[in-house]
Amino acid sequence: MKTMNHILPRLALLPAVAVLLAVSCNKNVSEGANVALKRQFDAWRAIHYPDAVEKDGIYIIEDTPGTGLEWRENLPVNFLTYTMRELDGTVTYNSDEQWAKQLGTWTRTGYYGPQVVLTGKDASYAGLDALLDGMRQGGVRTAIVPSWMMTYSRYDTLDEYLETATDVPATIYTIKFLDQTESLHDYEFRQMKEYASRKWNVTDTLSTAAVFFKSFTHFDVDPVEMPNDTTVYINYTGRRISDGQVFDTTIADTAKVHHIYNPSKTYAPVPVSWAEKPTEIKLNGNTTVGGFAHGLHAMHAGEKASFCFGYNLGYGSSGSGSLIPGYAALQFDIELVPEP
Repeated sequence: MKTMNHILPRLALLPAVAVLLAVSCNKNVSEGANVALKRQFDAWRAIHYPDAVEKDGIYIIEDTPGTGLEWRENLPVNFLTYTMRELDGTVTYNSDEQWAKQLGTWTRTGYYGPQVVLTGKDASYAGLDALLDGMRQGGVRTAIVPSWMMTYSRYDTLDEYLETATDVPATIYTIKFLDQTESLHDYEFRQMKEYASRKWNVTDTLSTAAVFFKSFTHFDVDPVEMPNDTTVYINYTGRRISDGQVFDTTIADTAKVHHIYNPSKTYAPVPVSWAEKPTEIKLNGNTTVGGFAHGLHAMHAGEKASFCFGYNLGYGSSGSGSLIPGYAALQFDIELVPEP
């Protein structure tokens, strides 16, 4: 999943409302441009959202209270679903499944779960913090964040915000507040441990990395250690833990079931160059993410296993492509097979 500050797009400028601002032609020539911007925004809001309630510099349009814990300013990691719109209604970002269906952008493979959003100074806009303030888990709030509140700085007065306003335009947010935590790493590790315990009755990680590993192969004798500097072959399937969606596989039928089949791709076991250290293992000639390398390195000849790991051993805060969001925890199902 991506942090809010990475995905905020450059939105369109406020729509012209010159017909309502004729009085501005007579303004004092010493009046700051941002004061005029504020008056322009107020005129637009009076027409489109006259009942919006001002709160800490933002304007709340709708508010459905939640029943869970209240949002806390000192917990910087937030789990949200949200939609962003320009003032003319154009949707610029959406992570909510129902909105996606209404907009006609929903796909079977799309990720519509919680997004990780960091809040606080230097991490998010002041207007976003103001939007979350007072919300409870499960609550949904729609609000307009004016351009002068789209800043990473924090001030005490409206005049200070206006004086330093940039050209980042106003945005309408619809946010559902789901949860928050102080440490994303600790939070995800607890979630992974619960997942592995429930799914595989596994509660310990590998000694080499925070990877929860489950073997499904019974060996009558001690399993054969994989020799270094040799090539073995594997079938694998990778999936998002959050919803089980497969994002990559070497098995054609699995790709078809999970709607990611690509007729131009060859579905067959792939070569792995084994090495003494997990970080030196290569899949089809390429290095892999740490969680995959450590899980694979724990396997033996002829073994079938599954393992899971967090975002820090996967694709980090950025994710990969359209199927792996930022901060995604992943599971791989792997089988070492004879050379095809």
